[in-house]
Amino acid sequence: MKIEHDAGGFAYLPGLRFAGNGVIASPGMVIEHAVLREPLPLPTALDRIRRYLGEAGRPLEALCGLELRLPAVLPMAEFRDFNEHYLAHLDRYALLRDGASPLARTNVAPSANPPEEPVIAAFSYTVFRETSQPPGLVITGVAELGEDATFPDGVVRRGETSVDALVHKASFVCEEISTRIKTLGATWEAADRTQLYCAHPAVFEISRKALGQSGVHPVMGFVWHDSTPPVLGLELEIDVQRYQRELIVEN
Repeated sequence: MKIEHDAGGFAYLPGLRFAGNGVIASPGMVIEHAVLREPLPLPTALDRIRRYLGEAGRPLEALCGLELRLPAVLPMAEFRDFNEHYLAHLDRYALLRDGASPLARTNVAPSANPPEEPVIAAFSYTVFRETSQPPGLVITGVAELGEDATFPDGVVRRGETSVDALVHKASFVCEEISTRIKTLGATWEAADRTQLYCAHPAVFEISRKALGQSGVHPVMGFVWHDSTPPVLGLELEIDVQRYQRELIVEN
């Protein structure tokens, strides 16, 4: 069940230690989305975000989502090491709750022009604002990794990259995202942005046969990023957002 984060102005679904499964704005709050014009390394970015939120009259606890970019896909052992490094940075800024991160997170490796080190490219945060519209939300990026007994190692059709396999993977991911959105008390139809991270040329089929069946807004559509999930053996990731305003933040 979702947990209220009063100081942050949002509620979150607990997930793994390094990220909550998703967040939703509390009553009287909305979510805004900020893109760093130049992505910044973790400690530098968190300093910049703290200054930005301070200038906006918001505490750092209002930070509710981070979007990371990696230089390359990682073996699982290195991914675990990265997450410990990431959590240590969040802990220095008192952003953990009971030793885990409540923040939504997307973490992918771009296929072209990747950064030289892990960077933060964008972030989401809450501000006070009454609205009659559906509440803002951010769903953590979900890859084709689950606990389905059909896939003993947890990866849906590991090693397969045919159109059929990728659509199967995406449909699995969409079911998980739909569950998270419903648990938060929202609907996918109300989302402003659905983002697909995939380095395979099956985007149209994924759109029509997986995303199109899951409630993606017919006008908003989805955004495709030529990127890969952060762990070797995973082929795609999807996240969902609803925010009231998007800004570009100068460094």
